[in-house]
Amino acid sequence: MVLLNINLIKKLRNLTGAGILVCKEALIKANGDIEQAISIIRMLGKSILKKRSINNTSFGVIFIKVNKTKKVGAILELCSETDFVSNNINFIKLGEKIINIMLNFNTKDIKFINEKSKNYISSLVVQVNEKIYIKNTGIIHGDIVSYYLHNNKKIGVLLSIKTNNFDNDKLPKLLAMHIAAYNPKYISDQDIPDRVLDQEYKIQYSIAKKYDKSIDIIKKIVDGRMLQFKKDISFLNQKVITNNNKIIKDLVNENNYIINKFIRFEVGNN
Repeated sequence: MVLLNINLIKKLRNLTGAGILVCKEALIKANGDIEQAISIIRMLGKSILKKRSINNTSFGVIFIKVNKTKKVGAILELCSETDFVSNNINFIKLGEKIINIMLNFNTKDIKFINEKSKNYISSLVVQVNEKIYIKNTGIIHGDIVSYYLHNNKKIGVLLSIKTNNFDNDKLPKLLAMHIAAYNPKYISDQDIPDRVLDQEYKIQYSIAKKYDKSIDIIKKIVDGRMLQFKKDISFLNQKVITNNNKIIKDLVNENNYIINKFIRFEVGNN
């Protein structure tokens, strides 16, 4: 039988809201694979996955910086072993040095960044006596590069927009904030891989089969849930965070925007 770490069980519980015993059993069945365990729990109908995740207790900080032209941006997830260290002013200064390296060299290559910043990292490691490491990096380019960094510095978003409309200063920030709050996985429903749709269909069909309904009714239920699933995870189909009567696609089209790319980092969940 697979040996389970209590922290893995807690992480699964935080992600799904399911009970400890359910999480433990799911992890055993999934041989310790947390993504597979989530699917197992969902098939059991034991939880509702969180659509928003602002609070996070993992240890680390997200850093973001955009250059003066607002056409290039960098994002960094820097981690430590304890919250005490990640809140240390020297840890913050280290993150700022690293993200400047990323922006100056226009790179997200972790091996290169580690090499350029190894002396800074080593110096702080000696001071605090714990591991400090670069977990995730990202670089984005666009006609407009916008960003949002949550006030706890646990969630950050970089957004690239293609446009010739530079009149609306607030909209790019709003779009980035929306991504931080609603955590879309893809830009549009056309970008969702078939394997993701196939897996979700199996999950929803497994849940719907428990109803005492005909096959035709079950298929209609599943089709409806799949439509909602695609809306939930695709940015352009989500309702605007400040106006539930409008979807992001409408807002983007009205302002002659094309969404090139976005990067969303959440400490401990990437």
